[in-house]
Amino acid sequence: MCLHMKRFTKNNFFVEKNPTIVNFPVKNLELKDIIPVPEVKNLELKDIIPVPEESANSKYDLVANIVHDGVVNEGKTDEGNYRVHIHRKVEEIWYEVQDLRVIDILPQMVALSESYFQVYEQRARGAKDSAEVKKEKEAAVKMEA
Repeated sequence: MCLHMKRFTKNNFFVEKNPTIVNFPVKNLELKDIIPVPEVKNLELKDIIPVPEESANSKYDLVANIVHDGVVNEGKTDEGNYRVHIHRKVEEIWYEVQDLRVIDILPQMVALSESYFQVYEQRARGAKDSAEVKKEKEAAVKMEA
């Protein structure tokens, strides 16, 4: 799922940038109250059109966040710099990429940025985040001891 924040507004005289910081979750964005979760009630229809189990999930995790830095100059929105925050799921690390510079950052820094465009990934049904998996492993180790 992609979300675009309308950062630039244009009137008859100039273009301006809205620097408002939008609060958003990095994990577990819940949309069940906004987007209806598909349900298949007709068994015959379910046999004809297979509905994957994971499509019934309404939680999303942020995987990429694009930020525009700089101001609008003489009505040109293509000026300034763009940087992207990318989540590497395997390592549970966030990276900030700008041109050839790549650094790792804290997830809290992603949520504090002036987001311009976001890419979310739908969570698999029953998927657990790294904190839940870590707690389960710690509980298993304590039980073994």
